[in-house]
Amino acid sequence: MNVSIQNNSAVEKLALQRADGLHPAAIAVTQHSLAHLKEIRHSFLHQEELDFFGTLKLPKVQHSYLLGRYAAKTALSVFMNDVVLTETRIGAGIFQQPVLYLSEAGNIQLSISHTTEMGIAVVFPEGHPMGVDVEAVNAEQADTIKGIITSYEKDKLSDINADENKSLTILWTIKEALSKVLKTGLMTPFHLYEIEDIEHKGNVIVCSFINFPQYQSISWVSKGHAWSIVLPKKSSLDTAVISRLCL
Repeated sequence: MNVSIQNNSAVEKLALQRADGLHPAAIAVTQHSLAHLKEIRHSFLHQEELDFFGTLKLPKVQHSYLLGRYAAKTALSVFMNDVVLTETRIGAGIFQQPVLYLSEAGNIQLSISHTTEMGIAVVFPEGHPMGVDVEAVNAEQADTIKGIITSYEKDKLSDINADENKSLTILWTIKEALSKVLKTGLMTPFHLYEIEDIEHKGNVIVCSFINFPQYQSISWVSKGHAWSIVLPKKSSLDTAVISRLCL
C-alpha cells in the first residue's frame, strides 16, 4: 500500500483486513490553493458541480468546496479503474451527506471533510462504513468544544495529546467522523459519541466508543490540523499508512 503523491495531494488504496477477508477503500488528503483548483476545476468537476460552484461567491466557501471535491475525486480515481471524473457527480443527501452519482459505481459510498486549507475524503463499499473529519487547530474553537464534552473526556484530554487545543480538536473530529458514519450529523447530542479507551500507536491515536463499541477512531495531527477516520472496530488498518499521509 504505497502513498501516491500528486503535487500537494496524497492518495492511497487501503486494504482493510477483517476475519471475512479484505475490504477495499481509498483515501486522499489534499492541499491546493484556490487559484490552482479554479484553474483545473474543469478536469474533475461534473457539469452540475460546475454550475453549483458558479453560485458560490465567497472565496473561502469556493476553496472549501473545491478541496472536498478534489479529494473525493482523487480517492475515487484510485478506488475505481478508468473512472471519468467529469462524469461523476457528488450530490447531497437529505441529511447533507455526500452521495456519489455514477452509473457503474454500484454501492460505493464516500465521506468528505474540508477546512479552508485542507481536504480529506475516503471512498469505500457500502458494506464497510467509514467517516472522516478534519478541523484546523484553533484555540477559540477549542474553548467552545471544551464546553460540550463529557466530564470523563475532560479528564482524558492529556491522554489524547499534551496540547489541550490539539486534544480538544482531535476529540471534535472523532465525534464528527462518527456522526458521518451514523448519518446523524449534528442532530444527535455529542455526549452520545463519548470515547472510551485511548491508545497511541506511533503518531496516531486510536479510540473506542462507550455507546458504539462496534466502531473505532484513528486520529492524528499534521499541518496545524486534526484528522480522524472512524471505521468498524474489528477492521485492521495499517497505521503506517496514516503516518505516511501525515508527512
